[in-house]
Amino acid sequence: MKQHSAPIHSARLRAPSSSVDARRRHERGWTLIEMVMVIIVFAIVATIGARLMSTMLQSYFTARDITSSDAQARVAFERMTRELRQIRSATAADLDPASAAQVRFIDSDGNGVCFYRDAATNRLMRSEDGPATACGATRPQPLSDFVTGLNFVYYLNDGRTATTVPTSVYYVTVHVDVQDNKVSDTLRATIHPR
Repeated sequence: MKQHSAPIHSARLRAPSSSVDARRRHERGWTLIEMVMVIIVFAIVATIGARLMSTMLQSYFTARDITSSDAQARVAFERMTRELRQIRSATAADLDPASAAQVRFIDSDGNGVCFYRDAATNRLMRSEDGPATACGATRPQPLSDFVTGLNFVYYLNDGRTATTVPTSVYYVTVHVDVQDNKVSDTLRATIHPR
């Protein structure tokens, strides 16, 4: 018996077309160019995210430091102005208006008080020294850090004319300059002692 052989038309034997070839290449994985592009895009996104996070953290820490130094300076300033209102009398024995950088006085309870700025540490200081002793000699204590300036001006009762005569002091103006992290603030008050 003779067998008839028919031509084989199997898809396996045919040469693959271009669409089949492209599909097979795609099934194998990503090309090197595709991987490099993904890495570059990921690096750009990561860099932008890192810069944003860095800026946010830096802003947070700066704001925290400024808030802390400002609050500390305000508390010290309020204490100083409250105590200046308690000057016993405007006499040479109770008030020393000779210096614009410090104030020495006797309060209503008879205690010596001195407010001054320690230039070496940029601190607002308080000591228990009156007009007869030098500031900082008796129990100095820091009230605030980051104080870059302290100034006292003594005025007559018209509020405009400066004076250095204790008996004519009617107003005391206090300026406190605070600076932390390149941000500065000025606290100012005019006080009428008792």
